[in-house]
Amino acid sequence: MSDDAFTTGSDEPMSEDTAAQEPEEPIAGSSPETADEGGEEGGGAGMAGPLEIPSTGRLFVVFGGAAMALSTLLSWLEVGNDSFPNIAGVGVSTFGVGTIVFLAGLSLVLRRPSSGVTMGIALGALGSTLVYITLVGLDNGLAAGVWVGLAGSAIAVLGALILVFEEEDRPQLQLRSPAAALGAALAVVASFWLDWVLNSSALIADRRTGEEAFNGLHSDVLFGFPILILGGIVLVLLTELTSLQTSLAKGRQQWIYLIIQMAGVAIAVTAGSNVVGLMMLGVFAFGSGPLVALVGGVMITRSIKEA
Repeated sequence: MSDDAFTTGSDEPMSEDTAAQEPEEPIAGSSPETADEGGEEGGGAGMAGPLEIPSTGRLFVVFGGAAMALSTLLSWLEVGNDSFPNIAGVGVSTFGVGTIVFLAGLSLVLRRPSSGVTMGIALGALGSTLVYITLVGLDNGLAAGVWVGLAGSAIAVLGALILVFEEEDRPQLQLRSPAAALGAALAVVASFWLDWVLNSSALIADRRTGEEAFNGLHSDVLFGFPILILGGIVLVLLTELTSLQTSLAKGRQQWIYLIIQMAGVAIAVTAGSNVVGLMMLGVFAFGSGPLVALVGGVMITRSIKEA
C-alpha cells in the first residue's frame, strides 16, 4: 500500500483559498475589551497625568502659610472684654507686622519658591511676630490672632527645614561675593547706627523733648536685633568663603550659599515689615534704618543665582 493512502488533508499544502477561509487567532492584548479598557482607563490617565502628592515639607509649608494668612483676619489686640470690634492683624495695629505675615502666608500658599527662599520668608515672618509680641507685652491684651500667626510661622519654618533636607536635585547656586558683602554691611550698619523712628517733636525746634531718634536696637523698636544677627552671620560666612575657598568642599560651599540666601530673604522680610508699618502709622517721621536694611537684604538675596 502506498504512502499516499495515509496522507490526510492537514498534511496537504494550504492553498490561498484555504488560507483565506481559516479564521485568524486574536493577538494578545488586541481584543475589543482590551481596547475599550485602554481608552477608558489608560487614555484617561494619560490625559490627566499622574496624581502628584505633595511632600511632607510642602504640606507643612502650605498649612503654615494658610494659618499665617488667616491669622491676620483675626484680632491681634483685645479691646474691652470681648475683643470687639475686631482689631485685625492687617492694618496699623501691628506696626506692619500683620501685613507682612499676611503677604508671606499668601506667597507660601500660592507659589512654590525654592527651599532657601521659603525658609527665609518663614523665618522673617516668625522673627517679626516674636518682636511684635515682645513690644506689646504678654500682659497688654494680645488676642488669638497673634498666636495663630506665630504657630503658622513656626509650622512653615519646620516645613521649609524638611524641604531643605528632602531636596535631592537642588539646583546649584553661585554667589557674587561683593554684592552680598555690601548688602550684609548695610544691614548691620542700619540695625544699630541709623535712625529707625524719629519723634515727631524732633522736627520742630521748640518742641524737642527727650530722645530725638531711636535706632533698631532701642527698646521701643527691637527689629534691629534679628537683622543684626542675620547680617553678622552672612559676614562670617563670606569671610569663611574668602579665606578657605580653595579647601572647601563643593557640597559645603552650596550649603553656605543656601544659608546666605535664607538670611538675605529674612532680612528683607523683617525690614519690609518696618517700612510698611512706618508708612501706615504716619505718626512718627520716617527713619532711614529700615530702608537701608531692606536694600541690604535685597542685595544679599539678589547676589545668589542658580548656576
